[in-house]
Amino acid sequence: MGLIKSLIKRWRQVFSLTLIGFQPAVYAAKVVVIESYHQGYMWDKQYYQAILDTLAPENEVTHFEMDTKRLPKNQHPKRADLAWQFIQQQQPELVILADDNAVNYLHRRLNASQIPVVYLGINMNPREYHLNEYKNFTGVLERPLLRRSLLLLQRILPPTKHRKILVLFDQSDTSKLAAEYISKQQLSMLSDVEVEILQLKQLDEWRKQVLQAKDNGFSAIVIALYHAVRDDQDQSVNAEDLLKWISTNTPVPNFGFWGFSIYNEGNVGGYVLDGYQHGKIAAKMALRILEGEKPEDIFPVTDDVGQFMFSRKGLKKWHLNLPTEIEKQTSWVE
Repeated sequence: MGLIKSLIKRWRQVFSLTLIGFQPAVYAAKVVVIESYHQGYMWDKQYYQAILDTLAPENEVTHFEMDTKRLPKNQHPKRADLAWQFIQQQQPELVILADDNAVNYLHRRLNASQIPVVYLGINMNPREYHLNEYKNFTGVLERPLLRRSLLLLQRILPPTKHRKILVLFDQSDTSKLAAEYISKQQLSMLSDVEVEILQLKQLDEWRKQVLQAKDNGFSAIVIALYHAVRDDQDQSVNAEDLLKWISTNTPVPNFGFWGFSIYNEGNVGGYVLDGYQHGKIAAKMALRILEGEKPEDIFPVTDDVGQFMFSRKGLKKWHLNLPTEIEKQTSWVE
């Protein structure tokens, strides 16, 4: 009898230890990230990793992909409704809205909910969304670094009396905002650089403009945003395949505004915004709110701190050399 009692006691101890091992993790807070785009998009992947590195594992971080780069515009409101349902199900202490579409479709509902919000990747003036009126919102604005990019191209392209630069965007909402921003910037640009900005939706239009760039007098192309291009069947074109085709077939060097586009089979380089650093700024804001600060006391900022990023293979292909001081500051990619 004593042996049986001893075995039962031992079994209870083992069972208790097993239960302890399977206890759910205790998080300080729950954070939901609403992506305008999708995890396969390098910008999303970079800023989301920065959010995880800053907020997890102490906080539980989950995400929802609106996928508005690939889905046609008439499906965006439905995706926004699903995103809102996800927020309601998760009941987070804080929401991070990534890029303009997430903000555009969800800002009113989130303002009414009073859930603290940090936004990132915003190209529109926040006043257009009335974010300046919302006490529970703060975040990071995204601005293409056109002037620094032109100064860079002046220094590394072969000398000429007058340079023409072609800047290509797709026709996504983000592209329209970014293109409008840099169009306004041109009023104060360098006088000996002419910039032509085109927003193209169809794959055939992209191929035509790239192949004719040199004949049309352009010294270089900036491949800005290219993830919402569609083929003749109105299907989303694989962005990496498109950039690889451009890199292979362009008659002039191709540069970029964003770090995710710089690699051996992509853009040669540029003075670029980095998705990870952008996400880091937003994540630190979120952390301050989770630690007790009010969003209204955290002033929104503009991410205008870029970095030099280049592919050695790309520079070699076009026989380009970097000035020594730029080379020392460059992040090299493969």
